[in-house]
Amino acid sequence: MKKTILVIIIFLLMINSFAITTFATEGEPIQETPEQNNGTEELNNDMQLIEKSDIITDTYGRIIEARSPREIQSGTVKDRVQDVKVEIIEGEYIGEEFDTTFTLSYDIEGKIQAYELDVGDKVLVQLSEDLEGHVTATVQDVVRSGYIIGMFILFLLSIVLVGGKKGVKAILGLLYTIILIYLIMIKGIFKGDNAIISSVGTSMLVILGTFIIIGGFNKKITTAAIGTLGGVISAGLMALIFNHLAKMSGACEDAIQLSVSMSTINFDFRDLLFAGIIVSALGACMDVGMSIASSLDEIKMKNPDITWKELLKSGMNIGRDVIGTMTNTLILAYVGGSLTLILLFMACNMSIIDILNKETIAEQIISAIAGSMGVIYTVPITSFIYSVLNKDKVIYKKNSENRIDGKRSLKI
Repeated sequence: MKKTILVIIIFLLMINSFAITTFATEGEPIQETPEQNNGTEELNNDMQLIEKSDIITDTYGRIIEARSPREIQSGTVKDRVQDVKVEIIEGEYIGEEFDTTFTLSYDIEGKIQAYELDVGDKVLVQLSEDLEGHVTATVQDVVRSGYIIGMFILFLLSIVLVGGKKGVKAILGLLYTIILIYLIMIKGIFKGDNAIISSVGTSMLVILGTFIIIGGFNKKITTAAIGTLGGVISAGLMALIFNHLAKMSGACEDAIQLSVSMSTINFDFRDLLFAGIIVSALGACMDVGMSIASSLDEIKMKNPDITWKELLKSGMNIGRDVIGTMTNTLILAYVGGSLTLILLFMACNMSIIDILNKETIAEQIISAIAGSMGVIYTVPITSFIYSVLNKDKVIYKKNSENRIDGKRSLKI
């Protein structure tokens, strides 16, 4: 019991240190350099010129008429378009109808095509009003947030349907995780907090809170929490080492394009790459940590006389089976996320070595391997912690072999 209390105190002190680091220091406002000031002034001047010519309004609309797609030729560029009529459903122009053309081609050669619009689709519309008061509408994209929310609700209902009461606890843990990641990590990094400290600290809070919600507060949960934290930190260390050796910048194509328009905010993309790996590995490490701790707890309950060395050996044997599937899970998840890019690079007649050297692909590979190594190291850490915490014999009541007058005696 003393060992358990000591481990818990150490764990809470780690969390407390993070809380002091994150919340005691107010985020300093980001100062603009003279070059950034000049860029901002130029951008403001351009915006003023645009405002003098057109008034741009973003709003929502609903498709009330959708015609069959057709092709239009503009010089050497051939586009596939769809004529539609859209009714504005929000804002100043609510109820008004506009005829417009929705471009279905994403690229110049028309290899990538958007879905055709159907009557009833909710779309994002940009309205442009010129100096004469003439308004034109442009359909920007389909509004997908409603479908995502619907899918998430279906996901939660499925958890409750299959998991019952434990499913409800799982939902509470999931919501707790989402709130912490958004409020502490994402908003903290955006405010200017260090991404490495924020990601590790958020992971600590997620691990502790989620496990307590799911299983209460006991040796099993303590073991799973410490083992998971050890695995996550291992993944982070591997990521730091090999990102440095491979000279990874952490800036993918999308990040570069978006950062061009940010004149007042600068992110450390290397730290963000580390934070992403930590969060990606967190779920898998939690799964492995809880699986090992639960299995060893069941073994201890069934066989209270088992030694700590036998517990450690059992944990390693169980972990070896878990490693095979969990590492596949992470690798396949990252491969699936990079599949389109890999195929496009192959279509450009790039060799496999050249593809691996592309930073976008190398980033995914290092992330997958680092996360998998976190899962691997979670196994021995969890097994060792549980065996040490249960080193002394725990008093369990079990059936005695001696029976007197049909009554069972208790053997301790």
